[in-house]
Amino acid sequence: MDTAGQKIDAEKSTIKIDANKLMLFGYVVNDEFQVDIKSGSVIKLYNTIEYNSHYDHRFSNYFKLRETMMRLLVYLLENASLGYVSNKDILVNVWENYNLSSSSTRLTQVISELKTRLATIGIDDSFIKASRGKGYTLQGALIVPLYSFWGATHRETGFHYKVK
Repeated sequence: MDTAGQKIDAEKSTIKIDANKLMLFGYVVNDEFQVDIKSGSVIKLYNTIEYNSHYDHRFSNYFKLRETMMRLLVYLLENASLGYVSNKDILVNVWENYNLSSSSTRLTQVISELKTRLATIGIDDSFIKASRGKGYTLQGALIVPLYSFWGATHRETGFHYKVK
C-alpha cells in the first residue's frame, strides 16, 4: 500500500541494466548497519534515529566518518572475502594512493578510533580483527553491497508502478 492507502501493483519486465550506470552506494553489514559511502555515514538499522540533545548534540544511532576513515572501512568491506588484508595493502590503498603519508602507527590509531565509533552504535569491538603478520579482517561479516542506478528512467529499466 502507498501512503494514500492505494494498492500498488509492481509490473516488471526484464530489467536491462547498463553496468556503466551502476554506482556503489554503500553496504549493509550483518543486517545491523548501513554504510553510505557518499555521505560518509554509518547508520544502525532497525532503530529510530535518536537525537541526544542534552549532552553532545549528536545522533546516537548514526554518525559520519572522516574521509580517510571511511576509505579504510570501505576497503575492509570490499576485501572482506579475501580474509586478512595486509597492513601494506591498506596503507597503500587508503593513504598513499591519495597522496597521504602512511605509517603502521597511524593505521593502528585509525582502526582503534573506527572501532570506538562503531561501538557507539552497538557494533562489537571484535568486528575488526587484527592478526600480527597478517593484517586486518572483518570477523563474521555478512556484507551486502548496495548499488544506485544513476541516470536511468523507468523507460530504460522497464520497471514501473501502476497505482490501482
